[in-house]
Amino acid sequence: QIDRGMVLYICFFKGATDDILPKMVSTLLNLRLCEADSGKLSSLLELPGSLLIVPQATLGGKAKGRAMQYHTDISKEDGLQLYSAFVSLCEQEVA
Repeated sequence: QIDRGMVLYICFFKGATDDILPKMVSTLLNLRLCEADSGKLSSLLELPGSLLIVPQATLGGKAKGRAMQYHTDISKEDGLQLYSAFVSLCEQEVA
């Protein structure tokens, strides 16, 4: 459940490592995407709101004919590890 805030669908591609996570978290939390009550754009850190992070491997799919291929996605195990680390970093930043 999420009140005011943002839903983020995330997918990791082959070659992704833990090294990229801090920059991803910083960009996501500091980017001015949300409209505040005043009407100006604010970051997630500036607003009272929530962030719901959903792993979504299908974002990495490419259509080939009438089927989807996922050759560029990271393995399920590695993706889960990166997702968990990403969520932990987000929780640390907003705490």
